[in-house]
Amino acid sequence: MVTDKVGYDILINRLHLPYSDVIVCLDELSKYNSDMWALAKIKAYDTLDEPFIHVDGDVYIWDKFDRCLGNHDLIVQNIETTSDYYRSMWNEIRPSIDILPEIMEKYDQGTSQKAYNMGIFGGNDISFIKSYCKQAVDFVNQNLEQVNKLKGINFNIFFEQVLLHELCTRYGKDVATYINEDIGDNEYQGFADFDNVPEDKTYLHLLGFYKRTPTVCNKMLAYVIKYYPQYMVYLEKLLALKPSIAGYIVNVTQDKMDYEITSYKDSLMNGKLDAKFNIKNMVLRNISSIGASRELESYLKSGKKFMIVPTNSFSLAKKYIRVKELYGHDMTVPALSVDSVIFDIIGKKTDNEKFCYAAEGCLDISFPLEKRKDFIKFLWKRISLLMSYGVLVPVKCSL
Repeated sequence: MVTDKVGYDILINRLHLPYSDVIVCLDELSKYNSDMWALAKIKAYDTLDEPFIHVDGDVYIWDKFDRCLGNHDLIVQNIETTSDYYRSMWNEIRPSIDILPEIMEKYDQGTSQKAYNMGIFGGNDISFIKSYCKQAVDFVNQNLEQVNKLKGINFNIFFEQVLLHELCTRYGKDVATYINEDIGDNEYQGFADFDNVPEDKTYLHLLGFYKRTPTVCNKMLAYVIKYYPQYMVYLEKLLALKPSIAGYIVNVTQDKMDYEITSYKDSLMNGKLDAKFNIKNMVLRNISSIGASRELESYLKSGKKFMIVPTNSFSLAKKYIRVKELYGHDMTVPALSVDSVIFDIIGKKTDNEKFCYAAEGCLDISFPLEKRKDFIKFLWKRISLLMSYGVLVPVKCSL
């Protein structure tokens, strides 16, 4: 890991992350506007003298990067096609650029429209990487007074991602992409899908707006609680979070966690959820939501009977669903008119067969027969999303 002194204290001394090697060198960047976060990445790239793969702090992996670098000069996450999204940012930044590197002229003129997403980056061509790093820093330094004033405008994209693409194109570098898709710069779908890891997805990148999306943040929190409970104990102490959940999860084994989830679902089914343990119930509700939509899909495909049960600590209003969350951060998600129908049918609990029968009974007699299946499919799709939010849970029927 490459960090600064504060990062070392937080990540190593206080959170006890198990890095085998730590380089503390990023304090050298204190003269730069903190919005230029990519400079820390470029400093990290430049610090390494052997082939490497750098992974962003908002990238989460469930599979090793073994052999993906191979003999390639470089590796990146994916190639991007830049659109009006990047172009509008560049148009805001361009008046502040007095000295434009010659390599950036094609992009500036609109004849080049590509960039590399560098959620991961590395390679075997260390001399080229160091040259790229120098040119990126020079690009910033030659315009430092002006770009330091660019508060909230993402200059990083251009001196990191676009610059790298232009250099690789000019010098014919062999660039491997971990994700073999050309993705639009504002079209990253499914990169925060915690519900489908690790079965269908082994790589997530919480880029851009994902880090500010409450449903994504809550899902990540639940994932950490379920699989890395000891780190939640460290986080609560570091951030002085109240009310604490550490007492419920400290020293919890995976077997114990699975038992608690099963007991929680049984309590929901039997209507015996103990209100005295409201915080614990929220923890178990959120953990149960991980993979719930995937579990629902498997039940539907199997054709077997299963139960649908509302969870706890949420309320349904006309325009939104309010979900009470840990640490007082309530989450609101848009409600659809069909939600009241779904919850009315489910009541305290129901099985999938009764649900489908009741749902069809809500339709007017004139509703076309060929459209009824589509309506039921739509309801299951909505229920899947509600399960992802943690307000419904699927429960396997006992034999």
